[in-house]
Amino acid sequence: MAQETRLASSGRGPIWQMDFTAVPLRDEQDRRVWELLVCDPSGQFRQAQYCSNQEVNSTWVAQQLRHYLEIAPQPPSAIRVFRARMSSILQRACDAVGIPMLPSRRVYTLNAWMRERAEQVYPNETQFRYCPEPLVEPEPPDPARLPDKLQGERWALVTLRAADLQEAESWPTEFGELFPVAWDTLAPDTIIPGLVITSRRALPMAAWMTGLEPAYLSVVQEQLILEAGLNDRYLFAPLKAEKLRAEAEGFAKRQHLAQGIHFLAIQTDLKAQSFAGFWLMQHP
Repeated sequence: MAQETRLASSGRGPIWQMDFTAVPLRDEQDRRVWELLVCDPSGQFRQAQYCSNQEVNSTWVAQQLRHYLEIAPQPPSAIRVFRARMSSILQRACDAVGIPMLPSRRVYTLNAWMRERAEQVYPNETQFRYCPEPLVEPEPPDPARLPDKLQGERWALVTLRAADLQEAESWPTEFGELFPVAWDTLAPDTIIPGLVITSRRALPMAAWMTGLEPAYLSVVQEQLILEAGLNDRYLFAPLKAEKLRAEAEGFAKRQHLAQGIHFLAIQTDLKAQSFAGFWLMQHP
């Protein structure tokens, strides 16, 4: 897949991914250096700009975005932002340039680029002093109950081969979203795990799921958790039964072996030849 695909949409620009945060660099006055990262889902359009500690505001971000809009091959339909603590600054900047902001952790291309810069760019930076700091992750909130409108009649943990999943762009699907995957880094027979939800209300359920911005599924302490939005967490299912726990452990193991790649699908039934919704996702 050359670019991110909104399966139910056409004629829209790409959804950019953006981050604005302090990086492990210090200037001559020992002040923290900030960085704005903006990319399209394909990673072909990428813009990185350092920012001094005194210029951290929405006006500076909006100025950079206006420049990016001028040089980009295609304007975005929206911009995804995944850090809750910076969302107010970035929201004002997006409002200033007239681009909708989406609070979402579906920033897989940006995540990979951030890892690349942390490993290859910041330690070798000559303009500033490299000053790594321990990363402190906040405790995630307890998962909330899954809304009734997203509870299907049945669900199942299933698998697909990587070679089959590469054809997902052509599958008949009403709602959902793919993202670019480096399929050449996965063997064609790699098993990709997924979750299928079935319901007679599959179509409206898929529409509601789209609004959640589903990010990834995780197995945590005998629970199957749906991570969505900026920091929303939903308990999809408890895993109290031994059989369910074994299936979930297999799901998590396959997820890890497939570079975190997995999928979420919504259908009227397991034998249906089309999807009401299909999301390709990646566990960080």
